[in-house]
Amino acid sequence: MPTLDDLPPYRRAKLLWEYAHFGVDGIEEMVRERAGKPCHLSGVSKPSLPRVAVLGADGRYHLMSDDQMICAKGRTGQGWEHEQWCGWTEIDGGLVYGYRAGGTHDSLMHRWFVQASPEGVPPSSVPPVQRCQRGSYGVFHYWPPPSAKTSAVRRLRAVLVDALGPDCHLCGALPGAMVDHDYSTGMVRGLLCKFCNRTVEECPHVAGCPKAEYMDNPPAARLALPYPPYLACEPKESTRQHKIELLGFDLLAEWRSGRR
Repeated sequence: MPTLDDLPPYRRAKLLWEYAHFGVDGIEEMVRERAGKPCHLSGVSKPSLPRVAVLGADGRYHLMSDDQMICAKGRTGQGWEHEQWCGWTEIDGGLVYGYRAGGTHDSLMHRWFVQASPEGVPPSSVPPVQRCQRGSYGVFHYWPPPSAKTSAVRRLRAVLVDALGPDCHLCGALPGAMVDHDYSTGMVRGLLCKFCNRTVEECPHVAGCPKAEYMDNPPAARLALPYPPYLACEPKESTRQHKIELLGFDLLAEWRSGRR
C-alpha cells in the first residue's frame, strides 16, 4: 500500500501544500484511498478530427469538434443553444462588471440559438473579438491561448508546440495554454491546458496514473528547457504561515533543504 513518503520530495511537498487543511493524517489516508483510481483529467474527450471555427448567424465564430459545437449546451430545432451570464454592481461612480462590496448587485442570463455555416476555418485565424465568449471557454482555453506576457515564455511555448504538438501534453483534449515546469529542477515539463495546469500537482498517486506518469516522466524532458527562474511564482508569506499552522511544520523549508 503506497504512503505519502513514497512520493518524491517535491511531489510530497506540493501535495501537503495543496491539502494542508486535511492535515498530514488526512493526506496519508487520501493517498491510500486513491491508490489504483486514476485522477480525472479535463473531462473533455480528445477530438478525432482537428477543431475548426465556424461562423454563426449571431456574427461570432464557434468551435466545432467531432460535429459538436463545444460552446453550446446542445442542439435543438432552433439551432445550437447558448447561455451567457452577466453580473454587475451599481456603485457611486456608476456600473461596474462583476461583484463589488458595498454596491447594489444585479445580473441576467441571456439565452440564444445559433445556426452555423457548414465550412470552418482554423481557430487561430479568428480574432479574439469575433470568438464566442460563452463561459466555458475562459475555464478550459478551447481557443488557442493569448500570447504569453514575456518573450521567454513565448519562445518556450513555440518550441513545445513544434516538438510535441499544440494540444495539452497531459490530457490531449484541449489546446495547450500554460508552460508547465518542475520547481525542484527548474526544467519545463510540457504544455498544459488551463485545467490540467491547475490540477496536475494535486495528484496523490505514486504511480499508475496519467498525472503521476506526466510528472515522473515529463514529455518535454528530452528537450532540456530551463524555465526562467525570475518568472517562477513564490507564495505569499501570509499563505505560507497559514500552511505552517495547519501542518505544524514548514514543508517548503524541508523540501528546499532536501534538494541542496
